[in-house]
Amino acid sequence: MPNLTTVAAWAKTLGISRQSAHEAVKRCGIPLLDKKIDADYATALYKKNTRQRVNENKHPPAGGRPPAAAGANGFGMGGDDLVDGVPPYDVSRARREAAEATKAEIQAAELADTFLDKADVDSVMFEVSRALRDGLMNCGRRIAADVASLATADECEEVIEREHRAFLETMVQSLGEKLGVQLDEQDE
Repeated sequence: MPNLTTVAAWAKTLGISRQSAHEAVKRCGIPLLDKKIDADYATALYKKNTRQRVNENKHPPAGGRPPAAAGANGFGMGGDDLVDGVPPYDVSRARREAAEATKAEIQAAELADTFLDKADVDSVMFEVSRALRDGLMNCGRRIAADVASLATADECEEVIEREHRAFLETMVQSLGEKLGVQLDEQDE
């Protein structure tokens, strides 16, 4: 013999409102006998035709244990609280909100021109490095004639140092132009 009960009493066993239970009776096709339902059959039909809601785990089941606090699974939850390796909605939402806040801070910094585009920096550094390499490689050819006629090592060193200083000052000026900044000249 079926376990007949009222819709309101059945709603209490499921933890839903009386109105939701009446809607479920219509939606799930649960048969009524004298305004009563078979609780076991109604529950089976309800679970079959209703998807679980996100906040359904908000209230722990009777006799159940409270959820674990922080755990070692990377989601800030105990390992037993994961369903198929997916963290609960509130944990996922908190992570998403933190990521969106970080993204907003980055966008604000980009609008304020406090960040440089990595590709632009890489391009400028490549050009400057190539110019530095080429200049130093050609430096010997440029000063060979000047150094060949000198008699002492001190005179040779002076010519080489003068040429290197002029080249490096040119590089600093070129780098300032490429980066769009005014570099102060400093005498050593």
